[in-house]
Amino acid sequence: MKTRDRKIRRIVAVQEQLHRMAEWQLMESQAKERELHDRQLRLIGSFSGEGGLAELVAQVASRSLRVASVEHSVRAEETERHAAVALDEMRKLKHALKMAEVARKRAAHAQEKRVLEDVMGRMALRSAGTAPVEAILPVSE
Repeated sequence: MKTRDRKIRRIVAVQEQLHRMAEWQLMESQAKERELHDRQLRLIGSFSGEGGLAELVAQVASRSLRVASVEHSVRAEETERHAAVALDEMRKLKHALKMAEVARKRAAHAQEKRVLEDVMGRMALRSAGTAPVEAILPVSE
């Protein structure tokens, strides 16, 4: 049981780490998306400025705005993908934690069963008259 417990604890630790990494990637993706959005707003704001832009500068700004728009769409898809991965890792972590709890309960139940069987065996020896009373009491661990 100890090797199984160690394996389950390792699984839980790995799942926690994977979940943290997925959340980190999601946060980075969201930050990039916000940055691109701010860039788009600045470019749009430059069109509506009172100074007016020369035709050449307006064309460059227009191209930059299109590039930022496409990149923003790509980042939005990436953010969506990272959110799905983070959610999946959260689900796996919860499953691993449940496995660890079930294993812990099974180990505790097995230990209780061994103690009960030991006490019952001692009681049987005592009733048969072959063991002293001190042998019936469980040994403290």
